[in-house]
Amino acid sequence: MSFIPENTPFIALPTALKGKVTPYQLSVLWVLQSYYPNIWPSYPKIAQDAKISRDKVIKTVAELVELGLLQKQYRIDEYGQRTNCYRVTIWHQCKTLPVPDTSIHAGSLIHTTPVVENYPPSTPQLPPQSLRTTLTKTTLSKTNIYKNKSFEPFWKTYLEIPKNMRTISLSKKPAYNEFMKLDTKTREKLKDCLEADIRARTKTLKEDKFTPLFPDAHRWIKNGQYEQYLLTLDKKAPTFRKPKTTPF
Repeated sequence: MSFIPENTPFIALPTALKGKVTPYQLSVLWVLQSYYPNIWPSYPKIAQDAKISRDKVIKTVAELVELGLLQKQYRIDEYGQRTNCYRVTIWHQCKTLPVPDTSIHAGSLIHTTPVVENYPPSTPQLPPQSLRTTLTKTTLSKTNIYKNKSFEPFWKTYLEIPKNMRTISLSKKPAYNEFMKLDTKTREKLKDCLEADIRARTKTLKEDKFTPLFPDAHRWIKNGQYEQYLLTLDKKAPTFRKPKTTPF
C-alpha cells in the first residue's frame, strides 16, 4: 500500500492514458503538468526535467499536439519576448467536461496572456435546463445545416473510424468550415484521401508500429494531412503509345 505524505506536491495523470502514449510522451506530459498553472518552461528546461534531449522534446511536443493531448500557444513575457505556453488537454480521456475557453481553438495560437484556470473541473459544467432546451431548438438546428453534398460522405467516413484510432472529440461545424475553405476538386476527393489515410494507419497498427491517433476532423483538414494522398489520387496510370515511326 502506498501513500502520499501530507504537504507533499505530486502530479496526477489519468490512468486512461495507459497504452495510448509512449514513455517520452508520458514524461513530457508529467513535466509540463508539474508547472501548472504557469506552464511555459523552455525546451532545455523540459529536456533537463525529463532527462531527454532537446530535439526529442521538440519532436514529442509536436506529437502530443497532433494527438490532441497538448495545446501549444505563444505568450509575450515580461521582457517582451515571445515564448511557448502549454496547456495539457488529456482530461477528455477521463470523460470529464473541461471549462470552456474561447481563446483556444486548436493547434498553436498567438496569445498574449498566460492560461490560468481551474482545469479540469471537479464536476461537469452544464448550462441550466432551460438554456439547454433553447440551444437545442434554435442554435443547433441552424448550425447543423450542411448544404455541400461532398461533406456528408466525408463526415460519415470520419465517424466510422474506430475509437481506438481517433480522438474522442469530434466537432462537425469546425470541420465543415475547414472543408469549405478547400477548392471544389479537393472537396470531392477528400473522402477518398481519408479512406487512404485510414488504410495506411490500419496497416501500421497491424505491424505493431507506433501510429498517431486521428485528430479532430477539422485539424485533419487544416493540417493538410490529406495532401500526400491527394497527390497519389491525382497520378494517372501510364498509357502506351505506339511510336509514329514504326512501319506496322
